[in-house]
Amino acid sequence: MAYFTQTVKPVITASKQHAGNISDTHVLFDWHGFDIPKGGARIIGMTVIYRGKDGADVTPKDFELFFARSSSGSPTSAPATLGPVAGTVQPPAAGSQPWFNDILGTINIDASLMTNDGDLVHANVLSYPEGIVAITDNKALHTYPGNIVLHGQPESGTNVGYDKVYVAAISKESHHNWEAAMTVDGTMVTTSPNLTVADISALINCASGDVLHDEDDNVLGTIKRVDSATAIVMESNLASASANDKKVYNVNPIVLQLHLEN
Repeated sequence: MAYFTQTVKPVITASKQHAGNISDTHVLFDWHGFDIPKGGARIIGMTVIYRGKDGADVTPKDFELFFARSSSGSPTSAPATLGPVAGTVQPPAAGSQPWFNDILGTINIDASLMTNDGDLVHANVLSYPEGIVAITDNKALHTYPGNIVLHGQPESGTNVGYDKVYVAAISKESHHNWEAAMTVDGTMVTTSPNLTVADISALINCASGDVLHDEDDNVLGTIKRVDSATAIVMESNLASASANDKKVYNVNPIVLQLHLEN
């Protein structure tokens, strides 16, 4: 028996963040794959890092996580899409393998009962499990996640000894909102790793490892370090130049730290 933590950074598209609120019942993020050791892994806990809008304190909103194997029709492919980010769940396309045949389990994230009290100032952290805490209309609001075992399709992993599983989410509450104030400041070039920003401090809004896109979904790159309120250095030259005053987004405002037993 071994214990490990798997960091999962699903993508919430920059242009959808820029459009404003993601509503109740809409797709928060589509299937995001990650590897686990062969033989299965039991979820014994989870820490959800929910970044605040523009680096501010935030009251996280509820969402539901769905875990799945790779597609039954193709072990190296993700399940059929749930639908577009910020859009409604779509039925499977004609002739395709439906995603519901690949579901492994689901966890409801009731943020109001998991969140800290706001002392972190610039984000919020949700801890799971908290056990069964209430029963309403014969429905458990919170169930211990240790009953969910993740187990991928054979030969689905990136490397030998691993299988790939997937997670997606649906909003269970309106107003998931990360609409940005931080903007590109000036004319950027793709021959340099330097990104200059304005309107809000990068020191509170950005961190090493964040993946930045602009409001039009142009990829800027992955942050190596933040040198000042206005100066960001990427791991490599900017992937796109973007344009002055374009809004800048971290496409992973929700990070899942899955605590697993193998």
